[in-house]
Amino acid sequence: MVRLILNTGHPMYIWWGDENACLYNDAYRECIGPERHPCSLGRPAREVWEEIWPIIGPQIEQVREGRGATWNVNHLVPITRHGRREDVYWTYSYSPIDDELSPHGIGGVLVVCTETTEQVLATQRMAAERDQLGQLFEQAPSFMTLLSGAHHRFEIANPSYRKLVGGRDVVGKTVAEALPEAVEQGYQLLLDSVYASGEAYIAKGAKFSYQGSPGEPGAERFVDFVYQPIKGSDGRVTGIFVEGADVTDRETADAALRASEAKYRELAQALAESNQAKDEFLATLAHELRNSLAAIRNALTLQRRARHDERILESSGDIIERQMAHMVRLIDDLMDLSRLTRGIVELKREPLSLIGVVRQAVEASHAGVEQSGHQLVAHLPEQDCVVDADETRLIQVLSNLINNAAKFTPQGGHIEVSLRSEAEMAVVTVRDDGIGIAPDMLERVFDMFAQVQRSHDQVGGGLGIGLTLVRQLVERHGGSVEARSAGAGQGSEFVLRLPLATHAVLQPAPAAAVQAGATGMGLRVLVADDNADAAESLSELLAMSGHEVKTAADGLAALAIAEAFQPQAMLVDIAMPGLNGHELCRRVRQTPWGREALMIAASGWGQQGDRQRSLEAGFDHHLVKPVHYAAVDELLAAQADHAPGER
Repeated sequence: MVRLILNTGHPMYIWWGDENACLYNDAYRECIGPERHPCSLGRPAREVWEEIWPIIGPQIEQVREGRGATWNVNHLVPITRHGRREDVYWTYSYSPIDDELSPHGIGGVLVVCTETTEQVLATQRMAAERDQLGQLFEQAPSFMTLLSGAHHRFEIANPSYRKLVGGRDVVGKTVAEALPEAVEQGYQLLLDSVYASGEAYIAKGAKFSYQGSPGEPGAERFVDFVYQPIKGSDGRVTGIFVEGADVTDRETADAALRASEAKYRELAQALAESNQAKDEFLATLAHELRNSLAAIRNALTLQRRARHDERILESSGDIIERQMAHMVRLIDDLMDLSRLTRGIVELKREPLSLIGVVRQAVEASHAGVEQSGHQLVAHLPEQDCVVDADETRLIQVLSNLINNAAKFTPQGGHIEVSLRSEAEMAVVTVRDDGIGIAPDMLERVFDMFAQVQRSHDQVGGGLGIGLTLVRQLVERHGGSVEARSAGAGQGSEFVLRLPLATHAVLQPAPAAAVQAGATGMGLRVLVADDNADAAESLSELLAMSGHEVKTAADGLAALAIAEAFQPQAMLVDIAMPGLNGHELCRRVRQTPWGREALMIAASGWGQQGDRQRSLEAGFDHHLVKPVHYAAVDELLAAQADHAPGER
């Protein structure tokens, strides 16, 4: 047996003796990989092939016990070879080797094997491809059929083709038999031409009419199709493959489109605005971050220059803290919106006193409202309103509404928060006397990025996602939120409704009112910026450099101060309320003193178009926030060297 296997080129091996010791030839060695050659020679079968013993063990036992040989065709026996586990297919037999001195008269097992992995996989691929082609043919949205011979007999037709011809049974019939209408309308002549010439024919929007069932009206369809000749090995045409699409809807839609051009232009405009809104949102985010970074950079420069001035160190530290908190709020809003959009926000609901929630929201918003110079009053009822809600999220909702009111209300405005119960709902109202909302924006204010579609000159910054967060969080609580306004300049009102807790006992609560009160020798320099921290920190730095400095929080105030102060240099933020930086610069340039003034735009907007608009408005320089103070100092020093009159 050993001589037999060693003198054949076919893969063979022997399991011999009580331990089924392994002997094999060179042809088999190529199949098992370097992991098992030569180390498996003479070793027991179970040790060599432990990983597949559940498969081959019973077959070995069958032969050793005299229960006959085994035969396996394309049998999957996965083995590890060349360093990885492989699915290997084999055709093999296990045959007994006679030995009268061994149990059952069988001394070992002869294995003759052939690896068939490539053949099996190729067969599987072909079958899969056939199945896929069959599925594609049957499931294709386009219609397909195969015609054979000069009489164009239907061999196969997919469901889409049968649907096109009204469900007729066409397979086995000629075109003339199955579709006499096609003959009348000239389609058979086209088929004859393709069959005779061997050249494909392509049609677009061809009309095909056919009679439905007896008594039913005729049907009319429009189709795009191709007649593709099928050629045999000798080059002669044997049939025609027909493929196409029912484009009746397209033709109908084209007619409707021609009649509705205005509507589609409006839709295109809306899509363009949506894309623009996203672009502006990214620009706004950069603007907001640069504003905060500008204030932080100025505060840090102040700290380095005034190491022992406790007042400046304390105020600059406060600036950094406020601006960092603002940046954290921006990031938190973005993360919250992302989580809400993906539905992964979990509400920690419990019975809550809405009076307590309103008080906490008012307290959380106090600093921002006070900085804007507004009055904030909360009107709370005697009887508490209890809701089943997430306290942190409700405070976030109310704080966003209060901060939104403060942002869109001119300095010194009034904001009122009220709470009442109505039927089975708790109603919280946040009202302001700010710039109001146009009627067509009342619903859109809750849309993501809605703010960036409005003028940056009229708002106090932000990403335009606060109200989107409000609506989504309120709706997650089973409530609703509504925006009301009589129009531009008439203030706004946001009405929040939440279901009262079903079995809660309302506890008496004393009426309360919460109210937040309203809240720089060198060149004459005016700093105009609606970011108070940025203006303050820059002004401190300018004063420390020996300049006489004044500040303004909006464009109109800056113009009024400049008329009296007649600054020799102005550092102007572009996106200010009241009067934006570009218009302010134009008006300054129209004054006798303003023609020679050094005008510096300091803005979070820094693209080429932004710089060009600043130059066209009359600015000498456009610096992008956060501005390096050294750059400002250098520009002012150059201006001082050339400025006429006293310094």
